[in-house]
Order: sequence, then C-alpha cells, then structure tokens
Amino acid sequence: MKKLFQKKVPILHHLKLGPDYFRMGLAFPELAGIARPGQFVMVRLLHKYIPLLRRPFSVHNRLVEKNEVRGFELLYKMVGQATNAMSKLKAGDLLDVLGPLGNGFSCPDGIHNVFFVAGGIGVASLYYLARFLVGHSGIRSTVFLGGRTAADILCREEFESMGAKVRITTEDGSLGEKGVITSMLQEALNVDGKPDMIYACGPTGMMKAISNMAHTHDVSCQVSLETVMACGFGVCLGCAVETAGSPGAYFHACTDGPVFDSRAVVI
Repeated sequence: MKKLFQKKVPILHHLKLGPDYFRMGLAFPELAGIARPGQFVMVRLLHKYIPLLRRPFSVHNRLVEKNEVRGFELLYKMVGQATNAMSKLKAGDLLDVLGPLGNGFSCPDGIHNVFFVAGGIGVASLYYLARFLVGHSGIRSTVFLGGRTAADILCREEFESMGAKVRITTEDGSLGEKGVITSMLQEALNVDGKPDMIYACGPTGMMKAISNMAHTHDVSCQVSLETVMACGFGVCLGCAVETAGSPGAYFHACTDGPVFDSRAVVI
C-alpha cells in the first residue's frame, strides 16, 4: 500500500512568475521525500468554503537545503476560484495538503535520448522528471516548450542549466518560432530521428497529436493527462479515461495515472 500524508503545512515562498503564473514552496519534507515525478497532491484552502473540494497540482520540484529535504514546490496557473484564492496567500500561511497521489513517470533502463514536450503549465511535472534524469549519466534531452504567448513559456533557464536543448514555439510568435509545439516535434522526428522516449504533458488536443506521432514513428511515449479530479482516490469517477483496445473499459487518472503509456489509453 502506498504511503500517504495529509497535513496543514506552511508556505515557504510564493513567487509570481508572470501575469497568471506562480511558484509556491511548501514545508512538507515527509511528502517531498517520497514523491516521484508525475505524482500529484490534492490541496485545500483553509477557512474557505468555496471551492469546497480539493484541487490537484503536480509536484514541480523537491526543495533541498544542506542535503536535507525541506519540502516541495507547486507551479500553477491562476484560472479559477481556487487558484485565484491561492494566488493571494503569502509565506507563513497554511495549506491542507494530501499526497503523494497517483502513479508517476517511469524511466526504463537503456534510454539515452529523451524528448520532453510541454504545453503551457504542463511543464510543471516534466521539470521534476528532468531533475531526476539529470542524475543518469549519458542521457541527452531536448525540451519542447509551447504556449500561446511568451508569458506561457516557463522554466526555460532551468532546463538549459541542466544541459538540455530547449526549443520553443508560441502561437503569436512573441518567443521562439511562431506556431504550435506539435509541428516542431513532428519536424524533429522527421529530421533528427526518433528518441528513446517521449514524455509529454499539456492540453488534450496536443496530447492526442503527440500520441499519434509516437505511434507513427514507433517511439515509446508516456503522457501525463490533465483531467478533472475531485477526490484523488478513484471514488468520484470524475477522471475516467477510456482504455485502448477495450471499449467500455476505463482507467481512473488519479489512481491508474495520471501518467500512462500513450498506447494504453484513448485520448
């Protein structure tokens, strides 16, 4: 049985990264010490009745100081009532956090060339994964970051500091190449050759396109699906994902995922 923690924890830092994006550090060493890339936490705001239910957030980074794990970070976008209320919190305030939940990314032996593909806030879990893979010698990584505008491109410098090659597209052309990230990925697969693994997280349309490309080029691909979650335990059935090859059968993203082999699910 997986180990879970639930506790009211203080905010260590809360940084605004742009008009709608924030990075929050939470003092929760017990959870951070076992959380794997791709896993998530369910967060509830204290003294707030709206929103009533917890909200899911990917673990973005592990905070280590003097070789001791202090906690972890969330990277989030302000899009609704919950994240709007979260954006107003400051260091020292408390959040009710439950996790780590779900199944994360796997890193098979023998992978040497990896593509990370992130659409907008999908970069949150992929950055944590990249941090893990840095410790594996001989792994070469290319990071594809896509967004509507330059404000949606996050973690570029952090990826570059790890030695990754970073390629960027924005729909308005304000940063990198003008267009969508899936077009750039398709070009890379055609010109540069296929990687050993594609790791992807982003909007549903993007994930469907990447899954199709991976199948066409016979590339292993793991996708972290952004689905609505209300409980995190597979009870509410709100995050059902259809299984490939078994019509009428479903996974639950919160317990079976949120990371899946792209061939196992219908996106």
